[in-house]
Amino acid sequence: MANYSIKELSKVSGVQPHTIRIWEQRYGLFQPSRDKNNVRSYNDNQFRKLLNVCELMKTGMKISEISNLSTEQINLKIDHILDNTSKNEPRFDLIIDQLILSLSTFDEVLFDKIFSNSLLRFGIEETYLKVILPLLVKVGMLWCKQEIMPAQEHFLSNLIKQKLFALIDALPLKSNSKQTWVLYLDQEEEHEIGLLFGNYMLRNNGAKVVYLGSKVPFDNIIQVGHQVKATHFYSFFVKNRPNNEILEHLTILSLNFPNSKVVVSGNQPLLSEIIWNDSICYVNKTEELINFLV
Repeated sequence: MANYSIKELSKVSGVQPHTIRIWEQRYGLFQPSRDKNNVRSYNDNQFRKLLNVCELMKTGMKISEISNLSTEQINLKIDHILDNTSKNEPRFDLIIDQLILSLSTFDEVLFDKIFSNSLLRFGIEETYLKVILPLLVKVGMLWCKQEIMPAQEHFLSNLIKQKLFALIDALPLKSNSKQTWVLYLDQEEEHEIGLLFGNYMLRNNGAKVVYLGSKVPFDNIIQVGHQVKATHFYSFFVKNRPNNEILEHLTILSLNFPNSKVVVSGNQPLLSEIIWNDSICYVNKTEELINFLV
């Protein structure tokens, strides 16, 4: 079980240290351990409790009410809110915050519970758009502010990829599709969650997909494209680099496959100066890929 300083709790929860101390002293919400210098230290359970207290306060509960609840009662109230969220009144903010909690404490059981619940209620497409994408944005912000460790970001990314791979694996393979899509990230790119979702969307809508993953050498992409007679290529460009490099990459790929479409998503400011045409196309949202299917 990990230990957290009051400063670390404050960073992730957004609650000021002096407020945490007041809640501890006035309401007895936490019982931190102390070292020989009287410095507070909080464990995983107290960290979870703080974040769940913050969630209940968002519903309008007062701290004086919450302090009268046991940890088990607080957890049950959170579960009740999650269980009663629906398509008519979705609490995506709560779902995202609970997933942040799971990565903060490396709690795979909590992640699986929250993610599976979201899939059941909203399906993969809405879960991706309303949960996964905002979650990744929030995690990126926390990472930039050094409020989470790189290991926590990797933990979360790998869990999401596992879920997407499982969903993709459950789809039937297509051998007679009119389209063959080659999905890849070049050697500068490594974050493939968006590409995996594209893989799911295309397969689920009847396309044949050759999925190459991340960090693929350019000559391999050309070779595979010829071998499988690719009708479409799909990739993401996210990492900052000179956009003339991206333009050269796309142009050479298009010239090698004049009868195929090269479809791109990613960092909009980075790609803003690329000249798009009928052969090289930009899609802002991965779900727009289905517009290319025939």
